[in-house]
Amino acid sequence: MKTVLRFIAASLLSLQAGVALADRIDPFAVAEKAAEAYRKNDSYPEVRGMFSEALRDARRRGELTPDFAIIYAMYADTTRFDGNPAFALQLADEGLSLLLGAQQPDADMKNSLLVSRAYALADLGRYKEAIETVTITALWMGERFGEAQRKQLEDQARSWAKSATGADAGRALPSAAELALDLAGKADQALAVGNTELALTLASRAMLPGGTGLAEDDVDFQNAHCQSISGTAYAFEGRNALAVAALRRAADLLVASPWDGQSKPKLRDLALTDAGWRRLTWSVFSRLAAAAVATGDRQAAAAAIDIAGDFAATPEQRFALLSQQAGLAFSSGDYQRAEETFRKSEADAALSGDAVNAALSRFYVAIAVLARGDGAPDGPAVRDLLQAATAAADVARDDPQVTEYVLATAVRMIVTKTNGYEAAMPLARRAYDIFRQRQTAMANYDAGQEASRRDGRRFLEIFIAGQYETGAK
Repeated sequence: MKTVLRFIAASLLSLQAGVALADRIDPFAVAEKAAEAYRKNDSYPEVRGMFSEALRDARRRGELTPDFAIIYAMYADTTRFDGNPAFALQLADEGLSLLLGAQQPDADMKNSLLVSRAYALADLGRYKEAIETVTITALWMGERFGEAQRKQLEDQARSWAKSATGADAGRALPSAAELALDLAGKADQALAVGNTELALTLASRAMLPGGTGLAEDDVDFQNAHCQSISGTAYAFEGRNALAVAALRRAADLLVASPWDGQSKPKLRDLALTDAGWRRLTWSVFSRLAAAAVATGDRQAAAAAIDIAGDFAATPEQRFALLSQQAGLAFSSGDYQRAEETFRKSEADAALSGDAVNAALSRFYVAIAVLARGDGAPDGPAVRDLLQAATAAADVARDDPQVTEYVLATAVRMIVTKTNGYEAAMPLARRAYDIFRQRQTAMANYDAGQEASRRDGRRFLEIFIAGQYETGAK
């Protein structure tokens, strides 16, 4: 019966899919076809084969979009019902990771995957994790489908608690609010060590629904924090459009009235008066400014910088603000102003003992000088940039992403400005080695790997051309 209900839910979701593009695999059509096959033949293996083929073909054709999360959810359930909860758990987690790559992840699908995940964990005897997975999800399902659905999931969680052994046996269900705070804290920790996949998953699970008896301000703060974590993780991966979308959702929870994203909004009173809200407001708008610059939306970046400027209270924050102002000037082609602002950033960083940011500022100064110069391939501007990039990469060597970015940016800048490869190749080879190391480190994270490859595509094109040009001489 549960299987049939899930298939009906999938069929209803398929009505939202609209018209599929010609010659593309339509995951909603696959879901309907699988549901019909199950109704006719009552065969899990047949249905699983359909799901496996659809995912394999979509991946091969480069069409594995977040819409395929519905296939992962149904595939996970049929796999678990047929006695393989370990693979079901893997499918649920893969589906959730894929879904979180959407511009606006579908909440119903996310919670469907989390329910699948919880049941798989319980079938594996991992009751504590199953309960933690379903506790907040039950609130969302109750809000979306009614209290009966919430009660059913909570009753199931209680039965899992009774089945648990050791210290977890018979334990009461955790508080949703406390669990959400714990998940968000773990998401912050994952982000701090560069595990963006885990950070995105935990932040998504830590989101709270409204109308659950929790204070509205507390729910909004929690959800803005989670969206900020997600936006930062997307930016780390180079998925800046997704970063802007997530950070805009966070910003919408901090303003007093709807914000157009282009002007300075009126903020909620708590954002102005409460220390925690002020820190979050700084974090959201400063990160939004950086992501908006990266997507080329200078007006949105300027608005976010204007807001963030009211909350820059520490030397590190003031440095970040100056860097964003300089980046905005650079993106608009005002290299003179960019150079002047980066020199101020360098002075501020040096004054506060921040060697990494001081070196990065010198690197950006060198870029600005080269950008407004004559482009002589053997001129002093190129030599200064090579030296500044090497120094910045050395200082930031503990952060491979920053190191790769510095080296690859210098290479792109030198080749673009001078139309020559030879001077840039030592940096290019070092950047390529780091790129390969990062790809290996993300071997089990397809979205992160692809984002890194996409972000580095122009550099890789230059590297290949440079290898050919310099090797031919």
